[in-house]
Amino acid sequence: MSEPIALYLRLSAADGEGGESGSIANQRAYLHRWAAENGYRVVAEFQDDGYTGTDFDRPGFQRLMAQLQSGRIRCFATTDLSRLGRNCGQALTLVEETFQRLGVRYIAVNDGYDTQTASRESLDPSVFKFLLNELYAKDCSAKVLRAKRTLQREGKFLGGQAPFGYRIDPADKYHLLPEEDTAPVVKQIYRLFLAGWTLSQIARRLEEGGIPSPAARRAGREGGRWSTATLRRILTLPTYRGALTQHVTEMTSYKVHTRRAVPPAQWVVCENAHLPLVSEEEFRQAQSLLGNRRYAGQKAEHPLSGLMFCAGCGSRMYPHRVGRYCYFICGTYAKDPARCTAHRLREDKLEQLVVWQLRPLLQAVEDPALLAVRLQAQLRPDRPDPARLQARLDRLAAQRRQAYADRLEGLIGAGEYAAAAARLRSREEELRRQWQAAAETEPGPGPAWLEQRVARLLALEQPDRPLLGQLIRGIYVQEGGQVELRLAFARPEPKKESVSGL
Repeated sequence: MSEPIALYLRLSAADGEGGESGSIANQRAYLHRWAAENGYRVVAEFQDDGYTGTDFDRPGFQRLMAQLQSGRIRCFATTDLSRLGRNCGQALTLVEETFQRLGVRYIAVNDGYDTQTASRESLDPSVFKFLLNELYAKDCSAKVLRAKRTLQREGKFLGGQAPFGYRIDPADKYHLLPEEDTAPVVKQIYRLFLAGWTLSQIARRLEEGGIPSPAARRAGREGGRWSTATLRRILTLPTYRGALTQHVTEMTSYKVHTRRAVPPAQWVVCENAHLPLVSEEEFRQAQSLLGNRRYAGQKAEHPLSGLMFCAGCGSRMYPHRVGRYCYFICGTYAKDPARCTAHRLREDKLEQLVVWQLRPLLQAVEDPALLAVRLQAQLRPDRPDPARLQARLDRLAAQRRQAYADRLEGLIGAGEYAAAAARLRSREEELRRQWQAAAETEPGPGPAWLEQRVARLLALEQPDRPLLGQLIRGIYVQEGGQVELRLAFARPEPKKESVSGL
């Protein structure tokens, strides 16, 4: 009478084990032929197609182990020892301890290994094969990683899912394109942050607007909670200024498949890889603000916070109140007075020096009427695009019609169709509410208000943080109180007086 036996088949595309000879189909055919020729009767098959052998948390293998532990299966076979796994320590524990304790017989056909006949008195040669299999897996992992890093440095996107705000180019899977629904959200996040909103305020604004968070979009849900960590990631990822950023996380090791964060200095950043969603200047300002903005529980940030630097050591300067006056002092000096001097400058004198240097430059930059036109475009409230709203409504209607057709054909049940139809109608109603709200929104600031605003900006009567952030890259204070402005725009050429008769 033939002996019952189970078969375990495994193939990993990630570690170079592919090819016709190692395919699942060929493993199955080979083991069935071997079983028939050697008097075994195959009673079950378990397989893991596309799973690495460096760990044993594989669904097919876990199902096999459940059968072995229950006693339903007492014998199983693989084509060779590497199919069992490529982690030497865990594989040896299985064959020398676990299988022995369970009374399970394991056979690796091509390696001539059988736990029933393996030597108990001398060193088992399988130890060396398990070790070689692990070394092979480590070498393959290193080769794959090197190839991956090379492609990343060439600006090829290798992620399975595009970053929030982008989609994978259907014509080139290695390239990103702005995503029509989420790219405006990224731009809105930057705009609000640079205008002085905190991360918590931005999160509430997005949630109140019903904008799905990245996690909610991945799960196919509406809305979703926006975390400050998600917003901070969007504000710090160079991908949004057009520099493809990868290797932000990595596997702990080729055997431990958990991920850990990679320091920004080790990120793989490829400049000008795709269309940016924000400008270089907007991204730079966001980085400057992130390191210096004060949040809940603290007083409002100073208009010059994040812009002040010590001309002596280059460190940031911070506001420090003494009595009724506020001073900016060198951050290095505050930590260790032996490393630098205070470079102390009183707040009111500092603001006066900054305004005196900026005002004539601003008034020489451009005509107020032209600046008013730009402001009108920037200050116009966000209004949903009617064409985009209609396109989304059309897609939802098409999905509802398809669900109805599936119900008529019996592909889905009545309850499932009712739930899908209700969900789609709810989304349509929400879009129509947004459309109505947009129609009722005020069109934005009028010309008279804009002209007054432009006049105040050019006169620099009330400099605020967003305005100063647009104009200044840094304010460097020398020990004697002199101030050097490093501007975010080119200094205008002096106006030449026209001479009649020339």
